[in-house]
Amino acid sequence: MISISYIDLASLSFLVFMLGVLLWMNGFSEVKQLWWSTLRMIAQLLFMGVWLSWVFYSEQIVWVLLVGLIMLIAAGYEVSKRQQYRFKKSRSLLIGLMALSMTSLTLLVGVLTLVIQPDPWYQAQYFIPLLGMLLGNSMTAIGLGLDTLTRNSKQLKEAIEAQLALGRTAKQSLHFVKQQSLHAAMIPVINMLVAAGIISLPGMMTGQILAGIDPIEAVKYQIMIMLLIATSTGLGTLIAVELAGRQIFDARQRLCLDCLINSKKGKA
Repeated sequence: MISISYIDLASLSFLVFMLGVLLWMNGFSEVKQLWWSTLRMIAQLLFMGVWLSWVFYSEQIVWVLLVGLIMLIAAGYEVSKRQQYRFKKSRSLLIGLMALSMTSLTLLVGVLTLVIQPDPWYQAQYFIPLLGMLLGNSMTAIGLGLDTLTRNSKQLKEAIEAQLALGRTAKQSLHFVKQQSLHAAMIPVINMLVAAGIISLPGMMTGQILAGIDPIEAVKYQIMIMLLIATSTGLGTLIAVELAGRQIFDARQRLCLDCLINSKKGKA
């Protein structure tokens, strides 16, 4: 593969700097966040590259699982951070971690042991990149689903309480809000599936082709990962929305939105 120099990367980074200037001139107020996110992305990827080189060389399960654990915790943190209304006492983080571990990790172990079957099954070359793709997509979908659930529960408080007053159960009263949450989470996934191969070449397939892998083999790997992503995001969102839905009702099935705090204001 043709090597890219650090000078080339610095030149490309200047494009994002100029983009920020143009956005600022047009009233965009999050320019600093754009620049900070870009710097953070570069630092994280460079650090991960150095670390993965060492992990690949060591081939010890403890280091592979440690990397996976750090990735899982970071993804769970990002899920909770992306919600306008978060649960108190780190419950948003716990919900994110449970949903991600029950889906992404389970599916990954299954596909490594039953489909790809590397020797050993935890081989870092497969374990870490596949986990990263599953966590990244699931994190976005779960974050969208939870954000929609909590925001709409706040906005539609009267409608939910009216359903409860009519004798509906907590689960029945929240059903339409859950539907909206699943819709918000799954539409990007559906769009990704529709666009693959015709409108865009997915990242994993593109990377393998650039590395010289046979296109047909790259396509098979890409189909596999997209099927896993669709399953992981869907199941993860279902689990997260179900767990979160239970948190906004008390033991007597009364709507209890005091458990939510506005992350932008730091209050309920």
